[in-house]
Amino acid sequence: MSNLLAGAIGALLGLAGVALGGWLQRRGEHQRWLRDQKLRAAIDFIGATGAIYDRRRRVEAALPTATSQGTDWARAQDARSALYLLCDEATVEVAEALITRVRRLQHATDGSPDEEAISLLRDLVRRLRTELGAGLGK
Repeated sequence: MSNLLAGAIGALLGLAGVALGGWLQRRGEHQRWLRDQKLRAAIDFIGATGAIYDRRRRVEAALPTATSQGTDWARAQDARSALYLLCDEATVEVAEALITRVRRLQHATDGSPDEEAISLLRDLVRRLRTELGAGLGK
């Protein structure tokens, strides 16, 4: 009888170990997936916002095409939506402030950068690095 009880306890412990290992693996995979989604959204948002910023600050005789503007705005909006779904509220607020600032920019007569937009971009990158983990460097 004691052999049967010891076997049952051993089987239960083995089953519990397998269940715990599976749960930990799924949790780790989900965290990696979430981090990858945040990273993609951040890259798309920063890239599209940077293109819009450059276009709005550039002093040129030729205006950009409506197609390129629309594509960048669509990319920024898609990435912004992903940031809203995946990131912390503080990160989303900075992203919103950045896109609002970029939307209001005018052409620079001297080609100088917009310090407020640059500061918001730095703050957004800092928050995203914190949110995504230490693996992205300083």
